Amino acid sequence: MDNLTIIASQRNWIDTRSVETLEKITCFKGVKKVVGLPDLSVGRVPNGMAVLVEDRVYPHLIGGDIGCGMSLFEVKGKNKKIKVEKFEKKLKKLESLDDVALEQEVNLGYNLGSIGKGNHFAELHIVDEVKDSQAFKQYGLDEKSLYCLVHSGSRAFGQIVFNRVAGAYDPNKGLDEKSTEAQSYLENHNEALKYAMQSRKIIAKRILKAIGFGEECTYVSDTAHNSILKTDKGWLHRKGATPTNKGLVIIAGSRGSLSYLVQPTANTQKSNYSLAHGAGRKWERSSAEAKLRNRYTKTDLERTSIGSRVLCADSKLLYEEAPQAYKNIDIVIDDLVEAGLATVVATFRPILTYKE
Repeated sequence: MDNLTIIASQRNWIDTRSVETLEKITCFKGVKKVVGLPDLSVGRVPNGMAVLVEDRVYPHLIGGDIGCGMSLFEVKGKNKKIKVEKFEKKLKKLESLDDVALEQEVNLGYNLGSIGKGNHFAELHIVDEVKDSQAFKQYGLDEKSLYCLVHSGSRAFGQIVFNRVAGAYDPNKGLDEKSTEAQSYLENHNEALKYAMQSRKIIAKRILKAIGFGEECTYVSDTAHNSILKTDKGWLHRKGATPTNKGLVIIAGSRGSLSYLVQPTANTQKSNYSLAHGAGRKWERSSAEAKLRNRYTKTDLERTSIGSRVLCADSKLLYEEAPQAYKNIDIVIDDLVEAGLATVVATFRPILTYKE
């Protein structure tokens, strides 16, 4: 199909059902171009896709977690104070992140400042290797810093925004951009984007305060990978796809692998100006649990192959989100680099993952 592009090498594992779904989306009214990224993965609506549409919006292509994204924060000069065992003990004492009171109180409506379930997490990182020292220094980053990566979205707020419009339109025709329904949805959608970004910062501050580092942190990168945004070419729908016009991009690994900080190139038109957002699932959650239950204990999954620790009170979720259920992040990154879409600035090693 002329309007479908899959960016993936032969080494990559791409689910055929996801490709079939993308083929169907190319036939939706107004669709101009559909891109499947290297992290394309299973789901009723696949993650790892960017869909450009003329004059129409399709809320169900991004779903209820509007504004879901990744934020990477830096805490300067903390290298010598990093004690993973102490961090783990302190975080284990929490019932939830709501237990951590910030200096400036926030409105907690619609779960603001909570991580959520599924593949969402807050993670402490250290620099593993600087690949591009010039770019690393240009952005003022420090190899001796502690970094906090947060993956979360708009929680109940985004779901409410989606529920208001879900089922009110033909899923093959979407909403006319000028319709009252579309305008109302887009206005609320934009508020959900702001909400999600604010929530990720609150999560980072709570995590850092809980481990004894205070609330001070600075943004390295913040990108929403679930959104519908107006461009000069049409409405760009991203589902698990990271924009390339926000500076540096953090692409998360799978807790048992490194994460990558990359610089988008100037030539990302072929990918609908989007990059992968992570490794992408290899197995659906239900099958992941079935495959891993008899091979690994809960204790096994609380330590990863690269030595990081995982805190997750929900045993079922621990299995569903195990690193083994994800694709190889190195291949995903290689595919982006080989396609001329990004260059690697640095790799980050997780030391502790916190999941609700």
